[in-house]
Amino acid sequence: MKVALLSMYSFNEVRGGTELFTEHLREAFQDVEVITYSSSSNGRGIDLTRFNLEEARKGASICRRFRQLHRRDDFDVVIANSTAGWCLGMSNIDVPMLNVFHFTMRGLADQVLRGTPGYLPSKYVSSIFEKLASIGKSSVAVSAKVSRELWSLYRIRSRVIEHGVDMERFRPLPRDEAREELGLEAKGPICLFVGRADATKGFDIVREAARTRSDVRFLCVTPSQVDDDRLIVHRNVPNERMPWYYSAADVLLFPSRYESVGYVGLEAMACDLPVVAARTGVFEDLDEEDIGRIVPSWKTSEYLDAIDDVLSHSFHPRRMVERRYSMDRFLADYRKAAAEAVESNKR
Repeated sequence: MKVALLSMYSFNEVRGGTELFTEHLREAFQDVEVITYSSSSNGRGIDLTRFNLEEARKGASICRRFRQLHRRDDFDVVIANSTAGWCLGMSNIDVPMLNVFHFTMRGLADQVLRGTPGYLPSKYVSSIFEKLASIGKSSVAVSAKVSRELWSLYRIRSRVIEHGVDMERFRPLPRDEAREELGLEAKGPICLFVGRADATKGFDIVREAARTRSDVRFLCVTPSQVDDDRLIVHRNVPNERMPWYYSAADVLLFPSRYESVGYVGLEAMACDLPVVAARTGVFEDLDEEDIGRIVPSWKTSEYLDAIDDVLSHSFHPRRMVERRYSMDRFLADYRKAAAEAVESNKR
């Protein structure tokens, strides 16, 4: 089976969740061609950022590149990430297509962008291309949360295929050894935050928690520039180094205001690190009894209470990740979805 995998960016360009997903999905098929904007563009083009149409322009470029390649060497199936293949459904292409929705722009706008300059364009411009991306394709949602949003906001039906985690890479390491590796003192609890230092990720809660609790060390792994003496900040840590951080900590603080999945949470739990998480992404559908505590608000006091609760109990979330988010299950589910799409197209 020859597969075209369409995505805005490669993992080398943007080390985000969608790009990591693309790297994982490569392993599902023997013959895969990944088509990104950088592999589709000659570097020229009008910048449409101020009109909120830059992603749509890049998606159109990716679609043109796919059509060129498809004329030379037929693909059996297309798998497109988000709006990377938005205009293919309006083309005369007789090839089955899956569109993988990693989140919804309208859901993001409603939940975290109100009152910001990005609210109206995200809700009323970008969302148009999300709807167009579903035309002529079978829709896949990366979590039950995204599937619910696709139906409630767009009336798009989707099948849910949850992410997988590399359980060999993300596994618990000895805590003392991990702290020594990272140059952290051995004594005292460490609360880990991983992500951008912005309000969407709940970084304001991390700052306030650190101001309130001097007995807990707050270790932040972030690409952002952060200047705060109360925080231990490590910037731009490679993904392959993250098991050391998850193993060095006592709890993951994950107060994000919007997530579709939350790779950080899954990776941390694979390393057997309990979480204190906002009720978003996969944490809308997980039972906290096995993994830590899920906080239904963004009040710092409630996160601090949850941290104390987790520190006083024993949790082993790796067991849940092994059952539900194995890489073998993830790869098998996408192979099955692609095979079903190809078979359905023959009828």
